[in-house]
Amino acid sequence: MREIGFGLVCGIAAALGAFLIAAWPVQGRPVAAFFPAGSSAHDMAAAIATAGGSLIRIDTTPAVTVTLGENDRFIGALYQAGAWLVIDAGLARLCVGSAEWSSR
Repeated sequence: MREIGFGLVCGIAAALGAFLIAAWPVQGRPVAAFFPAGSSAHDMAAAIATAGGSLIRIDTTPAVTVTLGENDRFIGALYQAGAWLVIDAGLARLCVGSAEWSSR
């Protein structure tokens, strides 16, 4: 029984590690910044501007923006501006699951 539990824990840890590596934002590529639920488009756009990025797409339903920043400290600036999670935009498109968002 311990072997099954150990295998389950190791499998989950490996899957989580693979997800984090795939989701890691890359400098110079678009990123998706997730904000608290209920954030307005104005607040999210202001956070992107504060962080020094260019707004590519904004969606208030899942409170996510797709943005691009050239500054080395852009990801950290997004977190300081209020983003809860910043991941690679390509992976975020799969995670959000919105047909409207992924078709554009």
